[in-house]
Amino acid sequence: MKYIRVFLFAGIIAFLSPYKSFANSQNTFNQLILAKSSLESRFNVQSVECFPFKENIGFTEDQIPLIKNCLAGVRLLTSALDSVVDPEIHTVGISTRFLRTGGFNTVLIPWNASLPETVAFLENRLSKEKQGLFLAKISTLKRKINLKLRIPSLYCSQRISNEQCMAGYESLSSVEMPPGAKPVRWKEIVLDNERGLGENSHSYRINYHASSEEMFAILLMDPQKEWSFRKRMYDDIKSKFKGAFEKRLQVATYFCSTELTVKNCLEGIASLSQASERQVMRMKAWGEVVIDEYNTFIKDDFDVSIRFDLPTDELVSYFSSKENRAEATENAVLVEKLEKRTLNNPSGLRAVCDLDGMRSRLCVGAFKDFISFVSSHRDYRVKEPWESVMFIDGTQLARVNFALNSPPRHSYIYIDAASGAEELQTHLMRFGKQ
Repeated sequence: MKYIRVFLFAGIIAFLSPYKSFANSQNTFNQLILAKSSLESRFNVQSVECFPFKENIGFTEDQIPLIKNCLAGVRLLTSALDSVVDPEIHTVGISTRFLRTGGFNTVLIPWNASLPETVAFLENRLSKEKQGLFLAKISTLKRKINLKLRIPSLYCSQRISNEQCMAGYESLSSVEMPPGAKPVRWKEIVLDNERGLGENSHSYRINYHASSEEMFAILLMDPQKEWSFRKRMYDDIKSKFKGAFEKRLQVATYFCSTELTVKNCLEGIASLSQASERQVMRMKAWGEVVIDEYNTFIKDDFDVSIRFDLPTDELVSYFSSKENRAEATENAVLVEKLEKRTLNNPSGLRAVCDLDGMRSRLCVGAFKDFISFVSSHRDYRVKEPWESVMFIDGTQLARVNFALNSPPRHSYIYIDAASGAEELQTHLMRFGKQ
């Protein structure tokens, strides 16, 4: 069963005891999830993201040290907040720089800053009066923009500061549409530190320091025309590479990230096509394949991302560790059988796997460890409000961020699927009745 990621806040946890001590955990993810929960219960920090560790990571395993950096940043923030009176921080990105963004309750902090630097940054904030004036001006500008341009969704990304967001709104508010001009066709405009297409065909990112003239030109663009070249590109790709992808590899879907140029997209597609001629690649299980600007990730049994300029030989070598179709199918069947064995156990916990971003063989190992735990600890009972244990691939940033901020986190015990039997026992014991 797949669990789809969502990022809504579901209230503040009332049960604190599992988070009082987590230093004896040996697993980075398990330490991080407990540290974040402590931040939430002690300081009302609702959302923590390992951010912006999303670009130019490299390969799947290169995410591991970044997650360790994120843990260091959360611990740094915890220490800093102990010294700050009424910090009023609700959203935190563990980053590589200090930044106040998204209003006055959202900050980025560098994971490797000193404690005095972090305390000084958190204490150096505008007065309530000045914050109110700033937000009032933002609201006024957005109303003015909406009256003239009628953009359904307009906001600033968290990659730019409050001041940069204000500057972008000021430039956008001075755009004058000539009489008879067609309405803005973009459904979403994001003020960002880069220009380019957004995540879908109706979204566009405008650089916050673009001139009013540049913004005007962007707003007049027709989204369908801007995306038509991508449609032509995919039509061309399908005509040239359909045999390679759909027959040789049996790929479900394939596309390029919006950051890539047509040339770079075709470069990555051509490299994968050459790789499809190798027998070892044809034996693998393939689902969604994304040609990416930066990263080469094995996400689960099927889905991958591939850096566009990865040489064919290196591509084949890297994905040789990916499950064959037969292995993936066998493990998926075993996961279903093991999940059924975990049902109605005396601990009071339901066990599930986050298969949206996990190799099924990891889930197999996790279920086996859980079954062994409840079999050897028949008196174990979980405390309320905990009702489920969800196994996560704690080495993937996307899934780590999902676990840190998911709505069920107040009733779900999250744990790295690769924890092992001893670490699983240590972790679950924190949530058991005495």
